[in-house]
Order: sequence, then C-alpha cells, then structure tokens
Amino acid sequence: MFFNKRNFFIGSVVLFISIISVIFYFLSTDEYADSKFRTMQNKIASTESVDLTGLDKLSASGGPIMDFPTLKNKLGFVTKPIIIVDSMKEHHGYINDIPITFFGYHRKKPDLRYFLRRLFFTGTSQSQHELIVQEREVAQKYGFGYANIRIDSKCVTPDARVEEFVTYFDQAPENVWFHFHCRHGKGRTSIALVMYDIMKNAPEVSLEDIVRRQYLLGSVNLSDVAAWRKNSTYPSQALERRKKFIQQFYAFICQRKAGGVRRWSEWRASPPTSVVPALAGNH
Repeated sequence: MFFNKRNFFIGSVVLFISIISVIFYFLSTDEYADSKFRTMQNKIASTESVDLTGLDKLSASGGPIMDFPTLKNKLGFVTKPIIIVDSMKEHHGYINDIPITFFGYHRKKPDLRYFLRRLFFTGTSQSQHELIVQEREVAQKYGFGYANIRIDSKCVTPDARVEEFVTYFDQAPENVWFHFHCRHGKGRTSIALVMYDIMKNAPEVSLEDIVRRQYLLGSVNLSDVAAWRKNSTYPSQALERRKKFIQQFYAFICQRKAGGVRRWSEWRASPPTSVVPALAGNH
C-alpha cells in the first residue's frame, strides 16, 4: 500500500511538473526565438576573411520586435540616446507593454500557444484591440526615440521610402544609437542594417564584405537567393529582387558620395554611370 501511494505521489509530481513545463514553454517561447539580436560590436566567430573596416564604429543593433524592458536590458551598455528604427508597415502595437505579435494578433486563427498567452497576460482569450498602444508611445515611455521607416523584404521598397531612409540617416545626429527591428528581425531588419552599413562604409568596404559581415552577425544572407527557398514563403523572384536592390543601392551611394545624383528616384530614372557591383551567391 505504501509503495502504491509513493508511486502515485511521484507520478503526480512528475505530471504536475510536466504540465507546468509545457505551460511555461508556451508562455515564454516564441516563433521568433531563433531571430538573433545583434550589435555591430559582436565578435564574429569565423575563420574566413571578411573586411571588418568601420563595422565596430556603427552604433547600431538589430533584432525582432520585443518588449522594451527586455530591449533596455540588452542595450544596457549603451550610453548614447537610443532611437528605435521600426521597419514594420503592418498594423502592430503593444498591450501591457508586450508586442501584440506575442499574442498572435497577426494571425486569423491563433493556436493554443497564443490562447494561453492571451489568457495569462490579459485575462481573456479574446482580442482586445481597444487596448493596443502604438509603438511610438511605448518607446517614448521607456526613454527611446522612435522612427518608422517602412522597408520591404518580399517586394521592392518604393522609391519614396528609400529616399526617406537616406534622408533620415543623412540628417541624424552622430551621437545616437540606432536599434533596427521588424517582426522577425530577419528580412527587413537585415536589409536596413546592410543599407545603414553601406551608407557609412561604402565604397571603402565592398558590397560583398558588407553583406557577408552582417550575415555573420546574425542577419540573413542577402546574396544567397537559394537559402530560403526550402523553408520560407519567399519566392525565388523576391530574393532575386532583394539582391538586385542591395546591389543598386550600393552603386547609388558610391556615386552619391562621389558627387553624383543625390536622390534615389532620380538615379533610378536614368541609366547609372557607375557599375553596379557583383554580389556572389552562396558562401
């Protein structure tokens, strides 16, 4: 009898711990957990040769959308004012200072994970759009500056948005830190970080090295048009367009620094006099 009670007790404890572990997993992990938070000062663990000129001088970081207390902790070493550069164009915001993507508001039919999160953090499994606070407001609450510059990853970013990006960083003060993010911290964040690196370090650093070093820090490899075909919704045409855009943007910035056309739309409207750089494929 004692043995049976003991086994029942142990089994109950194991079951309880298992249930708690599953609930904790659903509450604390995220589909974007593999998206890497990175700064330009991170050590690159690679034996291959890549030009790192100017990289650690970039006061910048990137990653997925996250709650601001977590971001504040990750950037605790930064002494400069921090500006959030939000690349998202889809509807997003925060409830109780938590991104609504954490609750599955971007999904038509949230699964069990999002159901538990909503119930635990908001007290109801229903959507509460009336409680959503815009990111700018939450960022300012935690002492961050904010800019929403919408970058596309699956399609070509409109000329006006590219010019907005260039103008913004032309006029931005030097003594600030920029944190780039999109939903996953992958496509759009990677493009924005590469564009920023190009603006600061082209033509001294080749396009291939800029793309490669950003990839080694945690961005997607923008030169590889095959890497995502097997496990993503990105069609090959979108990856090719994205690669071509980065090549053109590098050529534009190089000729712009040499005294050429200042506006992206004007440069695109006329045949470029500078050579668009080649960008190798798989590494």
